[in-house]
Amino acid sequence: YRGSWVEFEFDTKSILYVRIDRKRKFLGSIFLRALGMKSNEEILRTFYQVERIALREKDLLWNVSEGLVDRKLSHEIRHPRSDETLVGAHKRITEPLYKELVKARVTQVKVALADLEGAYSVGDLVNRQTGEVLLEANKPLTAELWAALAEAGITEVDVFFPERDDIGVVLSLTLRKDTLKTTQEALIEIYRKLRPGDPSARRARR
Repeated sequence: YRGSWVEFEFDTKSILYVRIDRKRKFLGSIFLRALGMKSNEEILRTFYQVERIALREKDLLWNVSEGLVDRKLSHEIRHPRSDETLVGAHKRITEPLYKELVKARVTQVKVALADLEGAYSVGDLVNRQTGEVLLEANKPLTAELWAALAEAGITEVDVFFPERDDIGVVLSLTLRKDTLKTTQEALIEIYRKLRPGDPSARRARR
């Protein structure tokens, strides 16, 4: 009965919104920024399962994690010492099979581009030599981009799969619509929504 009410809602386009005290709504990601999550990358890392993909010459290697469970990879997975097949190509990695990989101390598994379909970048991917941003955070990774990343000398990429994650595409889509970048901007925007006629809110916006 005391304090403000915070309500979350979705629209038909799966965009997340927040209302405080049932007043004008604003993007859910703005609310998260106001709480101190400064960047898109920080928000994505907080809510999505993040996977690390290593680039080694022409090979793509997935760091073994629970994100492999229920996946069907294009390449078979072999025991690093005995060379026996632990998981066959295109065979689903069940929970018991995943535990076998961990027990065998498999740290990376080879994957094909098809296995990474639906992957999005967690952070900005920058060419360290030129400073060029090859791909911004929360953008999809295509086959052409993977090749460009390898040519730019990037050796590791953190990705997430919004379509497969429990949280779904909602937060990813919301971030794409959000133009704010800082906590200060988010606080000003919320204040402006809650007190639209307040002169201080208009000054802050300027």
